[in-house]
Amino acid sequence: MSKVVTIRIITALMLVSLTLVGSDCEDFINQINQEPCTGGDITGTWTYIYNSGTTLDICPGEVVSFPNNSGGTATLTCPNQSAINRNYTVSGQTLTYTDTSIEYQVCFDGSGNLVLRGINTDRVLYYSSSISETTNSQSGSNGKNVSNNNSSEIKK
Repeated sequence: MSKVVTIRIITALMLVSLTLVGSDCEDFINQINQEPCTGGDITGTWTYIYNSGTTLDICPGEVVSFPNNSGGTATLTCPNQSAINRNYTVSGQTLTYTDTSIEYQVCFDGSGNLVLRGINTDRVLYYSSSISETTNSQSGSNGKNVSNNNSSEIKK
């Protein structure tokens, strides 16, 4: 087989693979931007389940407590770490951690999970109010490197 034929075959395979990769990216972007966003009350204690955004830097098992739906001081706790307090405000469907200027669109999915869609960060965070304390303490270690970042911080 000549070099020209080999180059043409490789080029054709690359073009075909681009269409497959492109459709995966589009599906991913559609998941992140799915509308409509159903609002609700964030008051209570929420446990981080997973992140579907592109910035995957939140500690597994983070627990966030919001004392009320309009603002105040949230308590964020990563497993085996000291809790931190962050002032926050909620205006419409926008949650802002005032100390760090991180903003999220507040939504709820069909299962009642709190979904925080990053406005100025590439995070889409899912929280549940029904995970037990046992589950929290077991999340994420298993000998893997896990993040110590919480959702009120920008990735460093």
